[in-house]
Amino acid sequence: MECFPIIISAPSGGGKTSIVSRLLEDGKLSRVITATTRAPRKGEKNGKDYHFWSEKQFENAVKKDEMAEWAKVHVNYYGIPKSSLDKLIKRGKHPVLVIDVQGAKTVKKIYKNAVSIFITPPSFAELKKRIAARNDGTTDVKARLESAKKELK
Repeated sequence: MECFPIIISAPSGGGKTSIVSRLLEDGKLSRVITATTRAPRKGEKNGKDYHFWSEKQFENAVKKDEMAEWAKVHVNYYGIPKSSLDKLIKRGKHPVLVIDVQGAKTVKKIYKNAVSIFITPPSFAELKKRIAARNDGTTDVKARLESAKKELK
């Protein structure tokens, strides 16, 4: 069976990580670790939750064409290193990408057989509550809510 990427997208606070955690429990899928320049949130670990890179590190990877997709979202860079994605496919695993809508569109251009799933929150009020609850200094609540409005359309 040919492996293909499975893309999970949702507005910030939409439940991507929670849903993917459940999907990964049986071991048939593998999550691709995203690289970011944002600071870790409480409890996040480098190489497990994200690859936490400096801006210089990230920009060098982009210049060397080492990213399958990347974007500056709000004030930080996020992206998928090609090596992480391709390594899983070669091992016969379906890589699961937890990325924003913009990144999903880019990956689907490169990996034509990718499946993309968009998760909608129960309500905009609930989404606002979830994003506000994350406000630990690493989250721009207003910018994330504005992005969510566009993504939900």
